[in-house]
Amino acid sequence: MSKIAVALLHYPILNRHGETSTTAITSIDVHDFARSCAFYDVDPVYLVHPAPAMHALIDDMNDYYINGAGGDKKPARKIMLESIRCVYSLQDALDEADYQLWYTSAEAPEAGSVDPSKLLEIEGNHLIVFGTGWGLDVKNLPPGNGWLSPIEGVGRVRHLSVRGALAIYLDRLRR
Repeated sequence: MSKIAVALLHYPILNRHGETSTTAITSIDVHDFARSCAFYDVDPVYLVHPAPAMHALIDDMNDYYINGAGGDKKPARKIMLESIRCVYSLQDALDEADYQLWYTSAEAPEAGSVDPSKLLEIEGNHLIVFGTGWGLDVKNLPPGNGWLSPIEGVGRVRHLSVRGALAIYLDRLRR
């Protein structure tokens, strides 16, 4: 049986100049990633950031819903946010389970890519990695098992929000 988890990387990612960089975790990413993953039964959701202050911010926010009054007011949000795991590096997530690592990108990789729906046919634990900023800094990431096929649009814009991309990938995964 295959199990799916996701990671949202805030480091190492690229900035607009192609340099290694870090982005901030936003509350909308936390809530939308948790919601989409709960909808598609994907767990855990790793938020990767090297700064302890970012972890404290997310822990405080989640504590309000998981252990505080927020969970009484919004029980569904409590359930969703219980899947969030803040880690300092992608390696920390890999240390939690024997994951096969799959990267995503708006640009087609040079080598072949795998359709997301095929992951469930591959036995094991899978970690799908999404990047923020201007994309994943693959030179500073562990070797992956492969790339998932990019989402091909028909419009004038090439990149989706990371939250939109997550929802599309998870829908394709479960079809």
